[in-house]
Amino acid sequence: MSRGMPWLTLAVFVLTGGVTALMLLRPDLRLGEMLERDPRMLQGEWWRFGTTWFVLTDGWMQIVVNSLGLLIYGALVERIAGRAWWIVAYIGAGLAGELAGIFWQPVGGGNSVAICGLIGLFSVWQALSPRMAGPPRVLGVVVWGGLGLWLVTHSDIHGAALVAGFAIGGLYWLIGGQRKNVPA
Repeated sequence: MSRGMPWLTLAVFVLTGGVTALMLLRPDLRLGEMLERDPRMLQGEWWRFGTTWFVLTDGWMQIVVNSLGLLIYGALVERIAGRAWWIVAYIGAGLAGELAGIFWQPVGGGNSVAICGLIGLFSVWQALSPRMAGPPRVLGVVVWGGLGLWLVTHSDIHGAALVAGFAIGGLYWLIGGQRKNVPA
């Protein structure tokens, strides 16, 4: 568990913000079109599976919501599970969302699907950790888990990413996350 500054979260926030700012300030570079999810991913442009997380292409609301989600859940996961699990959750759920995106939403950009991995891991930890008490401990599982299942039934890429995030959270807990969270 990392108790210090959430460096990984801050680095991804700065990188995503920088690429998105460049995309907005220099539309002539067409960064959004070059880096976002696109069917060309399957025709050799494989880098789009990851670069789509660095361009927030849907305007200011997406920029604000995704940035806050990354900062909040990223810092929480980095603190409770560490940087290695942060990376597993971010990339694993991000890829699940992008794979679903090929079928359900072939064009777009943003890191919300990757953030879903952080949300899922944190929600599992929150529900199972003996450090948490009372009804709020299951709130994340009920809200985010329910939303994830509902979104899957509506062919939304965030549903696939949330389900993957919960699976990664369960794996984290089974592999040893519960030992790290026993009250002192």
